[in-house]
Amino acid sequence: MQAAAVRLGLLGPRPAAGGMDSCYDAQGRARRCMPVFENAAFGREAQVTNTCGSPPEDYCLQMGDGRSTQLCRRCDMGDPLRHHNATYLTDFHSQEESTWWQSQSMAFGVQHPNSVNITLRLGKSYEITYVRLKFHTSRPESFAIYKRSRAGGPWVPYQYYSASCKKTYGKRERQYLRPGEDEHVAFCTEEFSDISPLSGGNVAFSTLEGRPSAYSFDQSPVLQDWVTVTDLLISLNRLNTFGDDIFKDPKVLQSYYYAITDFSVGGRCKCNGHASECAPNEAGQLACLCQHNTTGVDCEQCQAFYQDRPWARGTAESANECLPCNCSGHSDECFYDRELYRSTGHGGHCRHCRDNTDGPRCERCRPNFYRWDGWAACQPCSCNVAGSLQLQCDSSGACPCKATVTGWKCERCQDGFHSLSEGGCRPCDCDPAGSVGTCDPNSGRCACKEKVEGHLCNICQPGSFNLEPHNPAGCTSCFCYGHSNVCTAATGYEVHRIHSDFSQGPEGWKAEAAGGKETPLHWAKGKIYLEQEPADFIAPEKFLHDQHLSYGQLLSLHIRVEGNETGPLAFPIGLVLEGDGIVVSSSSSALPGGDSQSLPAEHEATFRLHEVEMDPSLSSFDFQHLLSNLTALRIQAGRVSLHEVRLTSARPGLSSPASWVEDCVCPQGYVGQFCDSCAPGFKREAPFGGPFSSCIPCTCNQHGSCDPNTGHCQCRHHTEGPSCERCAPGFHGNPFVGHIDDCKPCPCPGGSPCTEIPESGEVVCTHCPSGQRGRRCELCEDGFFGDPLGRDGPIHPCSPCQCNGNVDSNAVGNCDPVSGRCLRCLYNTTGEHCERCQEGFYGSPLASSPTGKCAPCRCDPGGSAQGLETCDPTTGQCPCLPHVTGRDCSRCQLGYYDLQPGTGCKSCKCNLVGSQESQCHLLTGQCPCRPGVEGRPCDRCQPGFFGFSMKGCRACHCSPLGSATPQCHENSTCICKRGFVGYKCDQCQVNYYYDQEQVQCQECPVCYSLVQDEADKLRAKLQKMEEWLQKPDCSSPQPHFPMLGEEPRGDSLPSRYLLQGAKVMFLEQVAQLEGSVSAAWGRLRNASGAVGCASSGSDKTCILLSEISAVLQSAQQEIQQAADTLATMVFPQEISKEPTSWGRLALESRALAESHRMTAAQVASVARKALLASNASYILLQSILEDNSTLEASSELEDRYQEIQQAQEELAASALEAVTEAKKTFMSVRQANADMAKNLTLSSWSGSAGLGSLLLCRSGWLQEAPGVSWEGEGQGVYPSVSAGAKKALVRQKSQATLSRKMAVVRDRAITDAQRKTKQAERMLGNAPSVSAMAKKTVKEVEIVTRESTKRAQALLREGKQEHRHSRELAKHVNQTLLELSRQERASEKLRGELEQAGQVSARLLSPDSNWDVPGSLPCSLLPSPPPPDAAAPMEAMLNASRLQLAHLRLRLAEPGSLAKKLSHLQQEAEQQQQQIEAFESDLAEVLADKQNLEAILQSLPEGCSGWQ
Repeated sequence: MQAAAVRLGLLGPRPAAGGMDSCYDAQGRARRCMPVFENAAFGREAQVTNTCGSPPEDYCLQMGDGRSTQLCRRCDMGDPLRHHNATYLTDFHSQEESTWWQSQSMAFGVQHPNSVNITLRLGKSYEITYVRLKFHTSRPESFAIYKRSRAGGPWVPYQYYSASCKKTYGKRERQYLRPGEDEHVAFCTEEFSDISPLSGGNVAFSTLEGRPSAYSFDQSPVLQDWVTVTDLLISLNRLNTFGDDIFKDPKVLQSYYYAITDFSVGGRCKCNGHASECAPNEAGQLACLCQHNTTGVDCEQCQAFYQDRPWARGTAESANECLPCNCSGHSDECFYDRELYRSTGHGGHCRHCRDNTDGPRCERCRPNFYRWDGWAACQPCSCNVAGSLQLQCDSSGACPCKATVTGWKCERCQDGFHSLSEGGCRPCDCDPAGSVGTCDPNSGRCACKEKVEGHLCNICQPGSFNLEPHNPAGCTSCFCYGHSNVCTAATGYEVHRIHSDFSQGPEGWKAEAAGGKETPLHWAKGKIYLEQEPADFIAPEKFLHDQHLSYGQLLSLHIRVEGNETGPLAFPIGLVLEGDGIVVSSSSSALPGGDSQSLPAEHEATFRLHEVEMDPSLSSFDFQHLLSNLTALRIQAGRVSLHEVRLTSARPGLSSPASWVEDCVCPQGYVGQFCDSCAPGFKREAPFGGPFSSCIPCTCNQHGSCDPNTGHCQCRHHTEGPSCERCAPGFHGNPFVGHIDDCKPCPCPGGSPCTEIPESGEVVCTHCPSGQRGRRCELCEDGFFGDPLGRDGPIHPCSPCQCNGNVDSNAVGNCDPVSGRCLRCLYNTTGEHCERCQEGFYGSPLASSPTGKCAPCRCDPGGSAQGLETCDPTTGQCPCLPHVTGRDCSRCQLGYYDLQPGTGCKSCKCNLVGSQESQCHLLTGQCPCRPGVEGRPCDRCQPGFFGFSMKGCRACHCSPLGSATPQCHENSTCICKRGFVGYKCDQCQVNYYYDQEQVQCQECPVCYSLVQDEADKLRAKLQKMEEWLQKPDCSSPQPHFPMLGEEPRGDSLPSRYLLQGAKVMFLEQVAQLEGSVSAAWGRLRNASGAVGCASSGSDKTCILLSEISAVLQSAQQEIQQAADTLATMVFPQEISKEPTSWGRLALESRALAESHRMTAAQVASVARKALLASNASYILLQSILEDNSTLEASSELEDRYQEIQQAQEELAASALEAVTEAKKTFMSVRQANADMAKNLTLSSWSGSAGLGSLLLCRSGWLQEAPGVSWEGEGQGVYPSVSAGAKKALVRQKSQATLSRKMAVVRDRAITDAQRKTKQAERMLGNAPSVSAMAKKTVKEVEIVTRESTKRAQALLREGKQEHRHSRELAKHVNQTLLELSRQERASEKLRGELEQAGQVSARLLSPDSNWDVPGSLPCSLLPSPPPPDAAAPMEAMLNASRLQLAHLRLRLAEPGSLAKKLSHLQQEAEQQQQQIEAFESDLAEVLADKQNLEAILQSLPEGCSGWQ
């Protein structure tokens, strides 16, 4: 487009050198000229058929961001600030403060087939290059441009724009023509018909683009007519919409309308190449200022006397200037004669020939006339009757004259005479001061100077004063700073001469060489001179600045030529004046001084400060303007010395009058002697423009006065603006009336601005609060809901619809305007506020990014339970088959493998002893074995290994020489060959020796075997005795002994260090737990400081943080108390080997382990349910947060969510602590059971054998000492039994204390969970009040909402991480439960062993049992008998022991005790489950009550507006 336009010369104005602004070149030759390229539409008011604001209406913006669809404004034609009429189409366009014309919205029927037309009348023909429309809204789907080539002519299609050219305009889309096609056709294109951009879209129509003849425009009359336009019509036919207008939602319809911010028409005033500018003519019509002898509005014809050739348009090759008719100067009228032009090449035919001439060109004379050449006019002789001697002239036309008469026709007086008459001429009488030369010889009128008039040239012309002889113009023009041309000579001024005689020094004069470089100036008494030349003398300050009072006066110089005694008679002296950006110069010849006694070298030069003596020539006003601000005075004199300088001026005084000073008669608006100030009520047209700037009246509309220099109005009466032309915000009225009460207060909320409708006088609010609209802000905008004025019930402020970002922000009608219920949920969400995922989806509907919202479940079909197709809406967890895990049920749980559809996974069953962990290979099921262990479940040692244990299997290391096989026994002893002995078969047997040759042990001679046989016999007897002592033969008769106590204890510890190590381990774990609580407390203090609870701790967040701080402090105190209990627990220095109640203790330990396992399971269940409850609470609280859209509620609920998460972490930590303590307790019990099983055999046989031997020896003693009761023997062992019982009681108390601590931990975890649940209920209960408070403060938190959103997103991410930690905790709890189950099986096995040990003890201590003590045991090895008086206490002690043993048997035989504890724990778990279900039910009821309250709030009648 631009290329073609440049070729045509129709785009931007060319430089002056190009001649576009001049019709003639420097040589005076005609050339094509055109007016400047301009925006022809600028400042011209367009007529439109539809404009918004009459009646006033609301309109909404389509801007494309999250809040733009909620931005609605009001259009009111009667409000200067809110109207959008057609003047904004062609006004000055600014990107910063754009204005626009706007039509009514679609709600008023503005849509196809109804059109909106914009008509622009240019006032005359223009040749336009482009039409540009900048839309404030999205560009129309269809609109057309029409034009007129002449005023009143038909409308011609110019261009069509449509996304449906064929359907809308019946035109096919095309954007160019082929050569030879009709170029006078309009194109149709869909280029600018898209709905984007929503604002600021441009449409630029090039009139020549796509037309072949554009490259030869001067030769194409068709295109010349095509670009000729007098009127333009823009027909807006169809709006662009998103398609949501079909629902006829008023809010949607109000967002669609036409709005144009700039209407530009680029072109030139059409003058056909014969004018460079257009201006209004006498009739006020715009017309070309024609050159080239053309005329007409468009220079479309030649002038009347310029008809020598036909008119033609000016081109770049030829200006086609209209040539004058050749009438030989004897006619001013002619016409174009086509036949004459065809025959002669000149078509001008003259008419009404003058000068007695005749012919087509007046080329010949009439009879009785003459002319002196071929082109002169034919003249009659016309000899003057009064001055001629006769009336006949000669061939040259000269007549004979009288005396004092001269002239060719004797028609004038001679010089110095005038008034020719019959008697001759009279002498002249002119004023020499005002006249030039002699008077007019005919009239006697004197020839006046430029500024002089009158018959005798003795009167100054209007606009001048002070007639002086030396004034070249006669009179001085009035200066008056250009504001008046009426002045007189002022009185009160005297002659003043500015003088420099250099008697005291240079007096400020300087010298300056060429280029502005200062050069030295020398001074001698009475003169200054230069050392070098050329250089200029620079006058000091007293000769500069305002010297307009020196206008017309003399500047005199007294100089002397240096270096020449005589000097020339005359040489040039130059004067240069600079001021106000103007430089003028004058020259004068220095003549020898007039004093006859002066030396010939001294000269005098004078300059008159008048424009006629300056070069370049200036007007009188411009020269006086220069003198009023004289900035430099230079004297160019060559190698001379300057002796004196005098400048004549004037100053106030009464001595010698200075008649050249003016006294101006000022027009209205000006005051001062020289009209240099503005009168009161006037101001400078240009602020601070100085005395030359015009004064114009102040425009303050009677509401204040203005500053004369700045022009700023000091507005009063509630008005504002540069001219007090508008009411101040919050007031309405017409300030142009000029009354005090023009502006009245607005009846709007909060004193917001308003406007008054001229037709009805109704006052309409124009700046409603955010979210409101209507004449009195009584309605809610789209995207808001409520009843701000309580028209249908209680007042309900307009609140933004809370859809959690799950709707299209560009759509309308996203929510119900009454209830706020979301209607168009996206991203697979649903619910009142799009706050939850749809069925079959999961995720976080409240996430900020669409990618983090609801996603499909996609449960693995192989691992998911059949018939259950949905997953958990929050976590996405699918219902898995047994022993299958993963969110999508795609993998086996730890400890399981081989995932099969429909069945799940198989158990790894890894051996607890032989495998490193319970997890196996997911496909093969192979468990990770310990060193030396093999088998899929790792249940056996590898060949050549033994000692299957927690450390794996150890290598046998059997000697390859002496062992029969590499495999050894479980006690690591190897199977030896004959002759080899030793654990590893690495030694020769007794009576054997090693034979190196045969590499084996050889038997010694027979003599060595005799000694060996005797030793073997003795060894066999000793072994038999030992076996008898260890396992008595029950079949042999045994003596009857009373019971001495319970079975021997089997958990004897080798020393006190094992218990001390357990104590140290417990203390370390308690210290770690205390450190974790301290760290949590530190984070809580940091959170309190971040929230600002130190300064204002009254809000709910700070109260909740203080409650959590109290809980942490209580937990820390309990942990410290437990640590103190462990620290003060005393262990005995030596563990007694005496028998105690180990069976009962083992049973209680097993029951305690079972209780711990159940407690851990219950805590884990509570933790999982608390996790689910916290997630549900979080979703609901987040929904309430989004519904209120406030920072305060958002921060409070986020903090509460963090507290719930923290409570969840504390609960998980408590569960983990309980599980850990239970596991450690069970390991202690397990270790004790192992030690008891290990020592049971030794204690049994040693105690039994000792007792049997003791009684056997005492039986012989009783025979020797009759009368002494053998029952008294028990007196000796009673102290040891009593001490053992006391120590067992101390250990039992320690275990009971540990059990109580576990119960405290469990109860505290459950209590914390219940307290957090109640806190969540309280938070939900306060939700309506929080919502109401948030709605009141919504304006206060809009600034920090974005920061809160970012912080909320971070909190959500942390919440998700905590959620994953909870899942991992649940996994650890499951593993702990598996470990407890395995420990339970081990305890069952140990219980069987204890029962067997109890049976053995019962048989040993039975009164009916017999003891068989070999006689080979010497009695001296047994203790001495007790005294006889100890029999009675021994009997009592034995009876008590019998009762305790019976009680122990009853407890062991009674299975209901453990079952009752298990049942009690199960009941507690069921109660906790019921409490959680009750909480969920209460939560559902709270939600239902909230919805009911909102419904009631919407349905309240109008009379209940006082509710808040």
